[in-house]
Amino acid sequence: MTDIDAETLEIARGEAVDCLERIEKNLLALEGHGQDAALIDALFRDAHSVKGAASMVGWPDVATIANRMEDQLELARERGELAREEVDPLLRATDELRGAVDHAALPAESPSPPAESPSPAPAAPRPAGDRGQPAMRVAATKVDRMLDAVGEAALHHRRLEHIVGERIAASRDELAIDEMDRGERLLDELQEAVIGMRTLPLESVTAPFPRAVREIAVAEGKEAELVIRGGETQLDRVILEGIADPVVHLLRNSVAHGIESPEERQRAGKPPRGRIELRADQRGGLVAVEVVDDGRGVSAELQARAEETGSLAEVLATAGVSTAAEVGDLAGRGVGLDAVRSHVEALGGSLEVYSESGHGTTVTLLLPVTLAVLNVLVCERAGEPYGVPVPSVREIISVTETASLGGLPSVVHRGQAIPFTDLAAAIGATAPPPPPASPALVLASASRSVAIACDRVLGDRELVVKSLGPLLAGTPGYLGAGILEDGRVALILDPNRLLEPVSRPAPAPGAEATNGAAPPPPRVLVVDDQFSVRQLQQSILEAAGYRVDTARHGREALDKIVAGAEVDLVLTDLQMPEMDGLELLQAIRRDREHESLPVAIVTSKGSEEDRRRGAEQGADAYIVKSEFDQRTLLETIERLVGR
Repeated sequence: MTDIDAETLEIARGEAVDCLERIEKNLLALEGHGQDAALIDALFRDAHSVKGAASMVGWPDVATIANRMEDQLELARERGELAREEVDPLLRATDELRGAVDHAALPAESPSPPAESPSPAPAAPRPAGDRGQPAMRVAATKVDRMLDAVGEAALHHRRLEHIVGERIAASRDELAIDEMDRGERLLDELQEAVIGMRTLPLESVTAPFPRAVREIAVAEGKEAELVIRGGETQLDRVILEGIADPVVHLLRNSVAHGIESPEERQRAGKPPRGRIELRADQRGGLVAVEVVDDGRGVSAELQARAEETGSLAEVLATAGVSTAAEVGDLAGRGVGLDAVRSHVEALGGSLEVYSESGHGTTVTLLLPVTLAVLNVLVCERAGEPYGVPVPSVREIISVTETASLGGLPSVVHRGQAIPFTDLAAAIGATAPPPPPASPALVLASASRSVAIACDRVLGDRELVVKSLGPLLAGTPGYLGAGILEDGRVALILDPNRLLEPVSRPAPAPGAEATNGAAPPPPRVLVVDDQFSVRQLQQSILEAAGYRVDTARHGREALDKIVAGAEVDLVLTDLQMPEMDGLELLQAIRRDREHESLPVAIVTSKGSEEDRRRGAEQGADAYIVKSEFDQRTLLETIERLVGR
């Protein structure tokens, strides 16, 4: 037959996938809600459509399987009903058909398993709106580069306003003022458009969920259906990828822990089939994704423990706690909710749980709409800027005196005692005491509040979030970093970490140290030719309590050392202009006054030859960015400076 072009094959594949999604959805609906002649007709038409398209484009395996399904559905049409025992074989045939479509749509030169694979994995769901016509795809890396460029343009505009804004306002040049305002509006529109390219609807990942709930219920000897609401709610694609598995875990928990057996439900006056809802809606700057079941709820014992701690989520996420009566394949081992919470918090979100005995449980994931841009409140502590996501900040107060709550500092606000701590202490940094009547950010979640003292509040900013890089990524307590209009790097703090129970006292505002002068912390000289790397490493090290100086290349670093600058350790990159890291290391080792100065190399060059050269030149540590995390870096520095 005539060769079919790739575009036509892709259209055929897309249409077949759409039909299979409808077939699966309608089979589950018939199983859950009884006979419906219209649904049986729809099933028949979709099977017939897949068979016809497969025959046209030359997919004989697909056509054969679809024909068998069509024959079975034609008999059901004639009877006017589809027996419940027929649903499971038809679902298995749908899986087989999906695998055959995926195999047939692969390029001819690509090897792949045979179509008759007994349990083909469901195809990835296609985004809503991508139906029956080729869609323009934009690579995620290209979108991210566009967003970076827009962010840099917005930053440049803010710097320009910072530099000339007062002069323009003073001159009362209306045209210049209008043009500056217009430029800001255009940048906002462009940034919003690019962010829109990063977001997808929740429904783009939910297609397999109803089937998953059905299979889990069958395995547990139960009956359950899943209803999805708010599937059009938009979320960052990175967040969607990150929550798919946690949501499936929550759905599994709802079936295994919450939904009762049909007999137990009937005794409780409930319908034998349990109902689970997956809901999503936007709440201000956050999106709430909820898994709600109408099951038995948590036990009275766990509810009592939650009243003591103030958080049911905290109780259920404690290692070893389970709501399942017995340990089985799907539940009862007490290891799930903690992992879900950790995963959600790593995305900058939080987890809440509400349950009513006998009436079900609601688990809520509160998530940012996007990880690309965050609206943060910027504050300063010890001269360093930090950002806190605005949705977590309830208000800003002035702290003049503190009280004691359980032996720890607190402030009385609106008639309630709130735990109080210093921002520096909360992130493990050292700093002078905060000033008298210092401002404090009141952060709050559903179960806990805390007041965080700082030196001053700079106001809210919309920052393009930058990764902390391969060496610092995953550092607990940080969501990323953003660049302010004055060029400084502001670390963006994870509010969930700040809301953890306070374990160290905060110095009272304006208080002086009374235990004598402590030795100053070690000073680290960070040497790197990239401004962002220097700034980020400086921020992280200072947050860990070190004093930090920086240099743009080996020559500048050596000049500072020779001139007598106080340096306890050198942290250097390898590839730099003027003088590279190995040349700097050689110069330090030749200098009798500084020959014992600890030097650690931090580089992306990780070959055995690179490591050998570093050791031969006298490096005290060789850290490859792709292999070591932030904790390893800090442990290495601590070992070398003897802190």
